[in-house]
Amino acid sequence: MSDMKRFGEYAVELGYCTRADVERAVDIQNDLEERGYPRMLIGLVMVRHGIIDNGQLLNILRTLQRDRIPTIIAG
Repeated sequence: MSDMKRFGEYAVELGYCTRADVERAVDIQNDLEERGYPRMLIGLVMVRHGIIDNGQLLNILRTLQRDRIPTIIAG
């Protein structure tokens, strides 16, 4: 399962943001965690900071789920 695409890769491929946006979101995610906040899912970080919107979040999750389910079933 290590070769599966990650959330940010889908966001970039779908044209919702840039690689730099994803890196910024990861930096925010890490900064929040370092300051003692619970780890926040990257998609929620991206929505909260205006990188993507709720509809885009849902579309990325649907795409990710569609791509991963056959891989998980195949083992």
